[in-house]
Amino acid sequence: MPIKNKNIKPANNLMKDTIIKLDNVWKIYQMGEVKVEALRGLNLEIKKGEFVAILGPSGSGKSTAMNMIGALDVPTKGRIILDGHDISNLSESELAQIRGRKIGFIFQQFNLIQTLTALENVALPMMFQNISKEDRIERAKQLLQLVELEERIEHKPTELSGGQQQR
Repeated sequence: MPIKNKNIKPANNLMKDTIIKLDNVWKIYQMGEVKVEALRGLNLEIKKGEFVAILGPSGSGKSTAMNMIGALDVPTKGRIILDGHDISNLSESELAQIRGRKIGFIFQQFNLIQTLTALENVALPMMFQNISKEDRIERAKQLLQLVELEERIEHKPTELSGGQQQR
């Protein structure tokens, strides 16, 4: 699905199969009197079909890099290009729309709402994309079937195994 937003400018000279590109990305956090350079000139290009792992010691910037890749944060300087569009200076609301439509996360903690069923947990993010309730429920059922959880749609997270929760 192409990104459609008047504030997102197409980036020039990118290869067609590049999904995400970080171009000289810096992230500096101000921690009281101290500046912490979490990323210093990170360059990364991920192409369609590639499988990428980010490795490094504690404190090396892995989580910060993932926050940039996942449109959870914006760089202090540098550019982030997603599907050929520069998303480096978008508002939180604009980034949230992109995350909802273009990016999926698998967290170490499953971040499920304990009072909701599996179906409700899967359907919930679609509400923020203004998808009708009927369409949310139908799509959530399809997704749960895809990961072989159709028999568990009415179960709450505490009634699911760890692997089922992660799926």
